[in-house]
Amino acid sequence: MSVPGATDTVKTTNPAPANTGTVSSKQMKEFKEAVDRSTTSSNSSPQSKNTPNSNPIILAGRPPINLAPTGRQGVPLHQSQGASSTTAAQTAAPAKPGKPLDLAQMEAMNRRVQSFNVARSPVDHQELKDAQQHFQNATDALKAGDYKKAEAELSTLGFPLSAPGGQVSKAGTTSAILLGATSVKALPGGGWQPGAINWGGASGNQALKDMNGFAANAKMINRLASAPGGVSNPPTETQVTQYMRDLANPPKGKPQPTSQQVMQAASDITGGMIMHYSSAGRQDPVYNANPNQHAFYKDRAGKTHEFGSMADAKKAATAALAHKSPDAPAGRIITQINARSPDQWSDVTSQGAPRAGRYIGDCESKVYVQTRLLTAAGFKSVGSIDVQHPGGIGHMLGVFKAPDGTTWVTSNEDFRQVKPSDAKAGVTQADLDATVKQVTSEVYHGQDPNGFKYSSAATANLPGTGDPAVDSIRRSTELGVMRRSEVLIPPPPPPPPAAQSQAAPAHGSGGPKHP
Repeated sequence: MSVPGATDTVKTTNPAPANTGTVSSKQMKEFKEAVDRSTTSSNSSPQSKNTPNSNPIILAGRPPINLAPTGRQGVPLHQSQGASSTTAAQTAAPAKPGKPLDLAQMEAMNRRVQSFNVARSPVDHQELKDAQQHFQNATDALKAGDYKKAEAELSTLGFPLSAPGGQVSKAGTTSAILLGATSVKALPGGGWQPGAINWGGASGNQALKDMNGFAANAKMINRLASAPGGVSNPPTETQVTQYMRDLANPPKGKPQPTSQQVMQAASDITGGMIMHYSSAGRQDPVYNANPNQHAFYKDRAGKTHEFGSMADAKKAATAALAHKSPDAPAGRIITQINARSPDQWSDVTSQGAPRAGRYIGDCESKVYVQTRLLTAAGFKSVGSIDVQHPGGIGHMLGVFKAPDGTTWVTSNEDFRQVKPSDAKAGVTQADLDATVKQVTSEVYHGQDPNGFKYSSAATANLPGTGDPAVDSIRRSTELGVMRRSEVLIPPPPPPPPAAQSQAAPAHGSGGPKHP
């Protein structure tokens, strides 16, 4: 699991105190003139792709009540490009993958390893020489597109390393020494001791993170190599989604994979395709602005009124003022949500130059890929969760339900099953909340998850005109800006009332007689 680096903190504009004065005809005229003059603020500076930028607009005079329905009923909902947006344009994959992206990084690391002065090291010389040979073999295999051999050689070298903070294997330690990722201290009596080995987040050793990238990519391609049409590197949207469909629907006579195995396949592909920007020494990716930017305001009672556009919000405000309603926006502020979330395959494959065999992305791009893979395998998207870190970097989680009824949470390429606290009742929202907090605490290295804010977007609440599963990613960030959240697992409906038993006949009404 990657360190926090998934999303930027959601920034909202807090409405100013309400103006409770009465509305005169002069004020009404001034307000209309101000509305006509007002425009949405520009979005020229790059914003984090995962946190919608909110542009507040202060209206002159007291804005009016929102007479149009709010929420889903009165808002033109956003539509993603849909699952087939890029599929039609993709051509058949080659039967054999070529070299990985950014192979030059592997070649540079191999040169560093081969130039290591074995004779001056206190580490066992044969052990170092053997590792040097495995580095050479891995490099040659990647250059030849032999990912089965590459995965085996990289595994022998200890890659991929376990999650940051875990134990480093002996092979991994030897590799870190050869790469110059740690120091070695000779001990009295001929022994030696390695220094600290750090490969997590922005502060980790880049060579170790790059080796993890090549190892994850080799593992993915080796897995996909069994696909009937072959696979390219990087794989296309068509290739990976078809692989997941085939995996979940094996030929007659072949065993059906478990939900755990399907989740692992999606994890391997996601991790093999995308390197978190913090592990690549890059900036947080910025996606293109999503279409149909929403706007909202809060009235003096604190109720949120959401609209499909700033124009709709202004129109509703004008009508509300005309009706002299007390439900006007507090502080006369209307906020536009400049949402930037991945909603098509090209969004996750175009975030700067690739590194160490993988594209550069973040938690949102990984949720997007997980969503495309798991829904192709027959899983149902339950929703997405925007995790807002107070004063820090946020995160994004996905929630999915497998065909066997189990519920899963994804965090980057990792996943966790939601276990029911009561097996008879099944998984509840409380069970999901507990799992989400557990995952959040792990991502943020033990921080108290109760200090975070969570905004969930239920896929079931989104229209089917686009791709609701993908749209939930954007929707969760929008809800985060508005400080709202939706229930992802509704409670079961109450049982129907028990049928009343037939009333006993009244006295003297001809009922049965007893002696």
